[in-house]
Amino acid sequence: MNPLYISASGMIAQNQNLALIAGNVANSQSPGYLAQTGTFIAYPVGTVIRTGNTPGVLGQSSSGVAFTAGLNVAGGGVQSTSNPNDLAIMGNNGFFIVRTPQGLAYTRNGQFSVDAQGHLVTNQGYFVLGQNGKPIQLKTGVAFSVSPQGVITQGATVVGTLGLADLPLTGVMKALGQDIYSSPTRTPFTGKVVQSSLNTSNVNLEGSMAQMIDAQTWYQSLTQVVNEESTRLSTAATLGMLA
Repeated sequence: MNPLYISASGMIAQNQNLALIAGNVANSQSPGYLAQTGTFIAYPVGTVIRTGNTPGVLGQSSSGVAFTAGLNVAGGGVQSTSNPNDLAIMGNNGFFIVRTPQGLAYTRNGQFSVDAQGHLVTNQGYFVLGQNGKPIQLKTGVAFSVSPQGVITQGATVVGTLGLADLPLTGVMKALGQDIYSSPTRTPFTGKVVQSSLNTSNVNLEGSMAQMIDAQTWYQSLTQVVNEESTRLSTAATLGMLA
């Protein structure tokens, strides 16, 4: 049964891999998107033990492979726009601090806007927080400027400082969806803010398409193995019954 189980686990892992790659391709133009990465890991080898009246060790068995996802934390580029509400970060591990229904989170998607109450918000409507942990409050209808240190002014008045943080790029970050990320730790911000600009996605589109073709090829091959092994087992069971 091992060939069947191992091939089936490979199909499941490749299906998860295909979904991950498709997500990267779909978000290749999303500002601040961090590409997801996948790793195949082998299930640990287990010992098959017979119980009952004649217990004993029958041998070793492996259940196949599993798939785990992570993040490619390498920074993308910075692209100029004509919108002063757009903000980008220079510095690979810098992020804006935002408030979501699940709590504090982080994003590199600086495609912000000002809501009817004058709050600076993400394109999902989440509050962009200031250095004091409160939502950024602006005067509606008044232009604002942002310094490289994140200080926001309207005219000659300082209205707040963006909440900014560096996140450790060690695999502890988790994707929450919609270009929002969580991290258990953060450190003081060391980058710079650029107004009228956006961070680009770090997805390598050409590489992702090549990965998709490779994953599809593996999936089709594993499907064939599963079908052949199922046929073999079915035939063996039939012959056993006839015997």
